[in-house]
Amino acid sequence: MRRSELGKTVAMTLLALVVMGIILFPVYYIFTISLKPSGALATTQLELIPRNITLENYREIFFGHEEGVLKTRDFTLKTEDAVITDPLNRFRMEVKNGKIEGKRSSARLSLSNIKTKKIEGGTKRMKEDGSTVIVGGKYLLVKAGRISAVLGVRNINVSGEEIILTVSDTKNLPVDLSKFEKTGNNTYVARSATIYLPQGGMIDARNDILESKNFEYIVLSKVGGNVWGYMKRSLIIASLTVLLTLLLVIPSAYSFSRLKFFGREHTLYFYLMFTQVSGGLGIAGLVALYGMLVKLHLTNNIYVLPVIYSAGSVPFNTWLLKGYLDSISTDFDEAALVDGASYLQIIRHVLIPMALPGIATVAVFAFIGGWTELILANLLLSENNYPLTVWLYTMLSNLRSISWNQFAAAALIFALPVFIMFLLSQNYIRSGLTIGGLKE
Repeated sequence: MRRSELGKTVAMTLLALVVMGIILFPVYYIFTISLKPSGALATTQLELIPRNITLENYREIFFGHEEGVLKTRDFTLKTEDAVITDPLNRFRMEVKNGKIEGKRSSARLSLSNIKTKKIEGGTKRMKEDGSTVIVGGKYLLVKAGRISAVLGVRNINVSGEEIILTVSDTKNLPVDLSKFEKTGNNTYVARSATIYLPQGGMIDARNDILESKNFEYIVLSKVGGNVWGYMKRSLIIASLTVLLTLLLVIPSAYSFSRLKFFGREHTLYFYLMFTQVSGGLGIAGLVALYGMLVKLHLTNNIYVLPVIYSAGSVPFNTWLLKGYLDSISTDFDEAALVDGASYLQIIRHVLIPMALPGIATVAVFAFIGGWTELILANLLLSENNYPLTVWLYTMLSNLRSISWNQFAAAALIFALPVFIMFLLSQNYIRSGLTIGGLKE
């Protein structure tokens, strides 16, 4: 008998672990994706333990990066890996651990993921979009993740430990092949050489250090790092939703649990069914609500959303808290009335301390509703007032260019506050959801 009970216990434990693993595996997989370098495809293969762990996705979300556009005639670009492409597709040149110099080139360079910079001289001014423009600078030193020139740069000298040249046709080729060794049909290699390109080409270099003197102008702008504003607005909306919900639900639940009035037995259940079950009526109400808010000029106002959220959650939360208050003996109310306490004093000093588990459950549900709601927030708010949910939704607007690694990191950041609330109030929630269902 003991062996059979032990076998059942082991089997049920293993089953529970399997079910838990199935439930938690998507969360773990998203976490591993968020630790991969940005641009790594998340669907190519299943890696339970990522190889190249990095926090750059979280760093990008929280702090963003700086980008710039530089217009100059003279520059020196030290690069680990660069590609120079002929605008007429006559050649493609790969430069390994080399240097690209432009003299009297009139280059317009795009700087991505600027890590460090040093700028001397020039006139500085701010643009309306928040970017900084420096005109007529004397010296510039920039370390960037990527530097490119899409329009092409003329009169450049290219040197490197290894230069790989791929040509489409050797006729009319603007490259001197005397310094190259032919390694294939259309492939040439030069080592520790300097190549002059009078007609230049389009540059795409990575992990670079750029130096320029007497540049015309540089435009610097910050990209990303706005998650703090989205989180702040989401926290304001969710916190006000919790506050308004408790202010409405606690007196309502007390009235339905303790007071006797006409229709008490059926009003709450009818209202709950009418608002929570009738999905089609909810859509119709959404149209009417939007029209009303437009007339009152209350769109694009984050403080309107908590009022709507709390009003919509009142029936369910009132029913939930009423079930918990029904489990508290009325003797406490009667004793307080004998001592001369008013109904508000009974609620404040007697029932609220005793009903904390039920109130905590209502608060958590209200917080989740305000934190995760998307449809109304996306409908009523403009981009400058977006909360975290709408920001996540906008990240999916272009599925071809989205960084799934950054999206995974953003999704985990979005879920973190809800997880913390559940973690801190799990004991209250457990008793708040179960005690109300018991009858003496």
